[in-house]
Amino acid sequence: MTNTKNTKFLTPAQAAEILGISVATLRKYSLIVEHSTNNGGYFERNKQNNRLYTQKNIDDFNKMVELGHGPKMTLESAAKQIYPVSEANNDGTTDASNGTHNAQVANLENTIKELRANIEQQDRVIQNLSKKIIKLQEETGAEETDEKLEKDKKYQEYLKTVRQAKEKKAKADEANKDDDKSKKEAGKDANLNTLVNMQVTDEKKEHWWNRFIK
Repeated sequence: MTNTKNTKFLTPAQAAEILGISVATLRKYSLIVEHSTNNGGYFERNKQNNRLYTQKNIDDFNKMVELGHGPKMTLESAAKQIYPVSEANNDGTTDASNGTHNAQVANLENTIKELRANIEQQDRVIQNLSKKIIKLQEETGAEETDEKLEKDKKYQEYLKTVRQAKEKKAKADEANKDDDKSKKEAGKDANLNTLVNMQVTDEKKEHWWNRFIK
């Protein structure tokens, strides 16, 4: 852990950007270093318990990755060659197994804290998205309701127009029937008058034999 007050520290996002990796990969590298050094507090941390990094840390990470790509090498074995084991462990003042156990516990606790922070952030994002979805659904529902009312209104107007047209046609048909009936009755009267006139005319005519009787 660096104790120099003038040291410039980088946030995980800044350090990851410099290294060209993701924050999750940077966290993986950090855990390897802490495990290899048996020191859960190898890196500086801020008040939110997030790790902070120096330029030396960035350089060491690059060396670890480059060495880890060698034949029969892993990142863990590379870290053991680059990073020194804690002094307490070298002096033999602390039991090795206890130191490893404590380092693992510290690493797990830090990982749990980071995961909880990520989960809380994701929960906030989910809540915000849920609120937006509900708002959009309400707005969409209102628009659909207005559209439905408008369609119902137009449909009612259409039905009204159809009813009026049917009523108008029915009245026209009724009027045509009455007109036809009047014409038929007038025709009957005309035929009757013709027959009567023919009968009267016949009565006025003299029979041919009446001429000789006179």
